[in-house]
Amino acid sequence: MKETKRVARKNRIIVEPGNATLTRSIGAWFGVVLVLVLMAQASGSVWAQRGRFGPDPPPPPGSLKGVPVPLPANLSNYVVDRQAAIVLGKALFWDHQTGSDGLACASCHFHAGADNRVKNQIDPGVRNQLGGALSQTFSLMASNRWNETPAPPGGGPNYTLKKGDFPFHQLADPLDRNSQILYDTDDVVSSQGVFNRDFVNMLPSHKETTSCKDKPSYFSVNGINVRQVEPRNTPTVINAIFNFRNFWDGRANNIFNGRNPFGLRDASAGVDPVNSILVPDAYGNLVPEPVVLPDASLASQATGPILSNFEMSCGGRIFENVGRLLLNPNLKPLAGQTVDPTDSVLAPYRDTAGGLKVGYTALIQKAFDRKYWSSIKMTKDGFTQMEKNFSLFWGVAVMMYESTLVSDNTPFDQYMDGNYWVMTTPQLRGFNVFLNNGGCIFCHRGAEFTGAASEVRVAKQMGAQIEQMLMGDGTVSLYDTSFYNIGVTPPIQDIGLGGSDPFGNPLSWTRVMEKTAATSVDKSQFGLTFLNVPLDNFSIDTCSFQVGPCIPINSKFRDAVDGSFKVPTLRNVELTGPYFHNGSRSTLEQVVEFYKRGGDRRGHDNNDSTGYGANLTNMGPNVFPLTLSVQDQADLVAFLKALTDERVRWEMAPFDHPSLDVPNGHLIDEMAVIENGRTGRAYDQFITIPAVGASGRKAKNLPPLLSFEAGLQ
Repeated sequence: MKETKRVARKNRIIVEPGNATLTRSIGAWFGVVLVLVLMAQASGSVWAQRGRFGPDPPPPPGSLKGVPVPLPANLSNYVVDRQAAIVLGKALFWDHQTGSDGLACASCHFHAGADNRVKNQIDPGVRNQLGGALSQTFSLMASNRWNETPAPPGGGPNYTLKKGDFPFHQLADPLDRNSQILYDTDDVVSSQGVFNRDFVNMLPSHKETTSCKDKPSYFSVNGINVRQVEPRNTPTVINAIFNFRNFWDGRANNIFNGRNPFGLRDASAGVDPVNSILVPDAYGNLVPEPVVLPDASLASQATGPILSNFEMSCGGRIFENVGRLLLNPNLKPLAGQTVDPTDSVLAPYRDTAGGLKVGYTALIQKAFDRKYWSSIKMTKDGFTQMEKNFSLFWGVAVMMYESTLVSDNTPFDQYMDGNYWVMTTPQLRGFNVFLNNGGCIFCHRGAEFTGAASEVRVAKQMGAQIEQMLMGDGTVSLYDTSFYNIGVTPPIQDIGLGGSDPFGNPLSWTRVMEKTAATSVDKSQFGLTFLNVPLDNFSIDTCSFQVGPCIPINSKFRDAVDGSFKVPTLRNVELTGPYFHNGSRSTLEQVVEFYKRGGDRRGHDNNDSTGYGANLTNMGPNVFPLTLSVQDQADLVAFLKALTDERVRWEMAPFDHPSLDVPNGHLIDEMAVIENGRTGRAYDQFITIPAVGASGRKAKNLPPLLSFEAGLQ
């Protein structure tokens, strides 16, 4: 199609795509009329086929500017200076001293809140339920490493991904999901983390708290260890504050318990002095205090990676060790890193010699209520109160910083706010596809473009955090709101929400509800229509079900949980590839192609490969072959790009940041590496992420952020 020409004439814009001319009035009525038309289309006969499986589609999304940022109602019980908490959180998020092996949170979230590295980014599929050698074996990639015929494909540790490696499921006919499979793998594209090492637990009197011991690893080249790669693709932290639960499998609980990701599920938090936040009693003795911070899923999430022996930590390190390290008066926050003099948050604390001129102890004292840090008594296990409570400071502060990372000024937001010339004609057509024959609106609903966000809070009030729908095989099943199996991989490769927490509880609300129903007072065959589920502090009212309302609950309900994952936001999706929980697609075009053919499950719609255990299928009913023309597909991609906030693309405030050296694989390649001395670990290569101030990358003469595909050869 020819390049679109746009000519402004007083109160209208003439848009000329190719030879066609479309005149659009800019009057306020236009946007209202367009939205009404789209709403009418979205609820009309075009959904006759899809409607057989569920209710009418949700209404079109609006601007994110109208959605309040959710924060805990009782936050002031802990935080006395919110801006100081944001300063602390940004410093912690970007500080390479926080993790083992020089890693920060930002090491996996430096590119539009996600990760676009292409070297040493492959995990062998460690979450494959078959386990053993299979889950530790790397596949050969689809492309040829030397671009010769014939030539052995590359792959595995320290491999550099190429365009020809994607998608990870390649078919003879990309429009027919049942055509011959040319290539398939259970490997995952994710983010490199730490080397495989165990923390050497030092006595509390020792200053050294980061000594680690190397271990053998299947992330190795010729017996030399390389950095491990996490088992799921890295989601963006931008707009993650709106998610009711975080992580792909939802294990970052909505309620923050002050210690770890699991909320009220950890019964010892607030009871056991070793695993609790401690405060002084009337006699000055340090005693456990339960922490219950609702709408704090990002605080729960933040406490996970920092101790993960894949992501940021040597195995066995605890938060008290992290606290002791960072609260050392000789440690300078962001030491060795540059803070731009115009940084939107850190500028007042910037040291011209690098890093910050104020320590973490002072920042905590300014941000948090003194009862959580002022005691001079040591705990029974030999830590100061501030060290003991560092998990609380860490989780809440990182959440406060991430709560500022809201991208609500995209072309779409501007359009919905009345700037009717900002979106192109292809983008407007793509919005129509999104709402209608593309079916995207069913899962990516609301201004956040994910039903897993603020909408779940509304659902909680109505007892609707669990829904019931007809599955791909036409039978009724329960599922967690906005967690779906869309047929990216068979559940056996990663059961996702079907997993369990460390205490033996299902991650899934649905299965927690079923378990609660089985032990409820009413054990009749008719069960209950309303059930309180204390484990995650919610209630279920079956009369909220849109399919089969008011059917009594019992423990034998069928569920569609295994292989289900949280619906990700589509905001800034242009910049946050690779896509899906396994990072198996490199372009938006590949994603749209996936949906057009009805996913990658095999077999008929009502008897496919997405089942697990007794279920014939866990496939969400709204994933089936779509009627999308080539133009529809191109327009849909164009619309998705209208969800990119230019402040994110150019890293303007609030998306500016300090500098950071990010590991980018190792010298040389997947066939050979160079050992770093006699450590048994390979030499790192690094990418330097330059410090950027409030005015963004342009002010530094830096190019904009690019898509993941742009980094592939």
